[in-house]
Amino acid sequence: MHNQSLPDSQHQGRISRRARGFTLVELIVIVAIIGALAAIAIPAYYSYVNKAKLTVAISTMSTIRKTLESFSIDHGEFPEPPINFATGLDNLGRSVFPSMLLDNINNDLFSIDSYTLIGQDYTVTAKAKDSDHTALTLTPQTLNY
Repeated sequence: MHNQSLPDSQHQGRISRRARGFTLVELIVIVAIIGALAAIAIPAYYSYVNKAKLTVAISTMSTIRKTLESFSIDHGEFPEPPINFATGLDNLGRSVFPSMLLDNINNDLFSIDSYTLIGQDYTVTAKAKDSDHTALTLTPQTLNY
C-alpha cells in the first residue's frame, strides 16, 4: 500500500486557494447566464399572466350570460336597460346580479361599457383586464373577443 500525501505546506496552499471563492470572470459568466434566463423567462411569464386575465374575463362574461338567462326565466323578460353594474339593479330596480358576481365583475373586468336590449336579444360589451384591454361582446348566442 502506497500512500502519497502532500507536504503540509503544499496541502494548505491548495485549501487556501479554494477558500478564496470565485474569480471575477466566473462571477461575470454566472450573472450573464442568469440575465439570459431572465430575458427569456420574464416575457413568457407576462404572456401567461395576460392569457390568464383574458380567460378569467371570458369566464366572468359567461357567468353574466347564465345570470341574465336565469333572470329571464324568473321574470319572463331580460333586465330593463340600463343595468347598474355597481349595484346589480336594472332600470326597474330589480336585482339582476348577486353580490358575489358583482365582486367578480369588478375584479375580473376592466370595464363594462354597455348593456343593450332589443326584444329578446341583449348585448353586453366589456373590456378584459389584460394588457390590451381586449374587447368582449356577449349576446345570447355568442361571446366574441
